Amino acid sequence: MSAAAVSTAILVVEDEFLVRLFAVDALEDAGFRVLQAGSAGEAMQMLRGATDVRAALLDMGLPDRPGDELAAEIQALRPDLPIVICSGRSGRELRERFADNPRISVLVKPYTAPLLLEVLAEVGVPAGTA
Repeated sequence: MSAAAVSTAILVVEDEFLVRLFAVDALEDAGFRVLQAGSAGEAMQMLRGATDVRAALLDMGLPDRPGDELAAEIQALRPDLPIVICSGRSGRELRERFADNPRISVLVKPYTAPLLLEVLAEVGVPAGTA
């Protein structure tokens, strides 16, 4: 199957339903296919079975483990997968924390749909590639 025949999927890992719904709607409106998970365990299970995931959006405050631990797990499985850490914490603090990892970007909550798409484009997954 050619790369063009595979749609671009984004994995959204967020335990707060309304925040997840917002992200999913914004991404689907931009043409992405979205996989949704409410916990780190669920996300890893999905990611192991999905070959078309091009990026992951991870909440820092997941119920079963912190988002940075999930990011490390994802990178062990898929080292080239871009990860966007989403948090209500200080953006500067998180950017400094992940500064040495070029595959991780930070998106501070609350965010807008255009800002979400901008960060995805910055990590190499622009809208319109779906």
